[in-house]
This record gives sequence, structure tokens and C-alpha cells, in this order.
Amino acid sequence: MPDCADPSDPQCPINLGILDAGATTFAFTGSRPDLEQSAYIQDLIRLGNWTVNAGLRWDHYQLLVNQNAVSPRVAISRYFPSVGLNLHASYDRIFQTPSFENILLSSSPAAEALDTSVPALQLPVQPSHGNYYELGSTKEFFGKLRLDTNVFRRDVNNYADDSQILSTGISFPIAFRKGILYGAEAKLEVPRWGRFSGFVSYSYIVGNVWNPVTGGLFLGDDATGATTQLTGHFPDSQDQRQTIRARVRYQVAPRMWIAVGSDYNSGLPFQPDLTPEQYATEYGQVVINHLNFNLGRINPYLTENFSLGADLYQHEKRSLRLQADAQNLSNTLEVIDFGGLFSGNALGPSRQYTFRLVTTF
Repeated sequence: MPDCADPSDPQCPINLGILDAGATTFAFTGSRPDLEQSAYIQDLIRLGNWTVNAGLRWDHYQLLVNQNAVSPRVAISRYFPSVGLNLHASYDRIFQTPSFENILLSSSPAAEALDTSVPALQLPVQPSHGNYYELGSTKEFFGKLRLDTNVFRRDVNNYADDSQILSTGISFPIAFRKGILYGAEAKLEVPRWGRFSGFVSYSYIVGNVWNPVTGGLFLGDDATGATTQLTGHFPDSQDQRQTIRARVRYQVAPRMWIAVGSDYNSGLPFQPDLTPEQYATEYGQVVINHLNFNLGRINPYLTENFSLGADLYQHEKRSLRLQADAQNLSNTLEVIDFGGLFSGNALGPSRQYTFRLVTTF
């Protein structure tokens, strides 16, 4: 790891990707059995236009901690044939085990030696427990359209997340006191209307995570933040308010079709800990232009896709199909995620073309 007095300095070797002569080395090897068992019982009951799906699940997890959980699940729906409407509601009690990626490394006392500038904080990562609620409907129109709508809420304790060791690509699980996500989804679908088919979907999600941290390894500035930020909340990495997907397919001929689609994303939140000028030195001005530092969010972006498919040969059980896809036609730079306190960067692919030839026999 490069040695630097001020890790926030853009010219710090670790920020420039340079390993200097003062870099230290670290090696870790460890093993431990990850024991997970589960069992469940479930039944589906139909009473006229009512449908009930109920179950009970038991889980056991033993790696760094040893826990058992019993999770009830129930879903109820009612169909109204006179108006072609189906209403449904569900409740799930969830038990989510931590990611095991580098969990032995992050829980090892040896990892504290990676940064001794301040005392490290090291807490065992507990499994997440949560309650998921959902209410929705499905409605058909004219025998051609189907509209699905849902509203949901998810309350989770020991909310799972991930972090990185310093500025490396080594990630490991962490957890916060709780997380709350809620939102709504809608999808209008045309299974087939003449030669046309397609869909348009919309989702709205609000997510927040509450301090303090309850599990994971925290070094240097992260340890200072984890021990001082004991209250308050911040946006979750899934807090993307507006997401729109659309796709239309047209059957040009019995053995040929074309499709066009687009994706719109309003942008995820990020937590800047440097100035725009410092970030530009590190990542380039082109990337920084896609960030809104006043709102603390990535700027919205829209991408377009095109597909062409053809059945070259079809006889009984034998067939030969060719499909060509072009994604991100406008070659838009997609800044999907940007580093903040505990996360890294993610950029979407530029314009790309793929060709597939599929045969069955």
C-alpha cells in the first residue's frame, strides 16, 4: 500500500495509482467452514377466486457468528373476473447471510496492521433480518394490454453493504444499524397486438440507511467516521428515484423481427469527500461532468438499444437463428455509481455490438 501523509491529497500515490518505494506488502491466508442449513414448508390454497400461498422457513448460519432464524411468508390474492382485475398482498420475513467474500480477511486481527494511523474498528458482521411488504394489482384491457402495479416497503436490521480495503479492489461485507426502502413500480405490457409487442415500465425507489455501523472492518478515516457518525442516515445505493424501461418489437416477416428500446435512469446518490477539481485530477473531467455536486447525485442518462433477429432455418426440431444487438447507440457515458465513503466507481459500457448464432437439434 502506498505511503501518504494525507490520503485526501489528489497527488497522493494511492490516488494516482502509483506504488512507490515506501509501499508495504501484506499477505493473508485463512480458511474456515461456512455452515448453512435451511428447511421450509409451504402450501398453496385456492378457495374460489381467492388464492393463499403460505409458508414457514428455518435457517441456520455459522461462520463468524452462529444464528438461527424462523421466517414466515404469506401471499394472498383475489381475482375479480367481472372486471379482469387481480389484487394481491404479501409479507416476507427475510434472513440474509453476509457475503463471504474476504470476510475472513476483514475479521482477522492481522488486517488492523494495514493502517495504523488511527485505531481500527473491527466488528463481526451479523446476518440481516427484515420485513418485506407488498401490495399490487394486475389488470387486463381489451384482451391486448396488461398493467401491473406494485407498492412496497422493506425494513431491514443489520443492513448489508460492502466496502473496500483502502483504495484497492478488495471488497468485504459490512453492515449498518438499519435500512428502509419503499417505492412503487408499474409495467404496461403488450404481449401481442398484430405484429407488435413490447412493454414500458417505471419504478420509483427511496432508500435510506441509518448509522452506526454494526459490522465490518474500518481503517484510517473510515474508522474515524464509523466511530463518530453514530446517528443520522444517508441515501442507500439503490436510491434511484426514477427508472424507465421501454421496448417495442415488430414482426417484419414470419421469420424476421426488429426491436428498439431505451433506458432512462435519474441517477444514484454519491457522497463526495473531495472537491470537483480534486476528483477531476483523479478520474478525469469527462467523468466529473456527469456529477451534480449540489444535489449529491449522478446526472440522469438515457441509452438506446436496437435488435434484429432472423430464423435462418426451421424444420421440425432443428432450427438456426441469428440475432444482432446494438447497445448504447448514442455512445453515452453511463456513470452508474461513483465512489463515496464506502463504495467504488462503476461505468457502463460504451457502444457495443453483439452477434449470436443459435442452433437447436
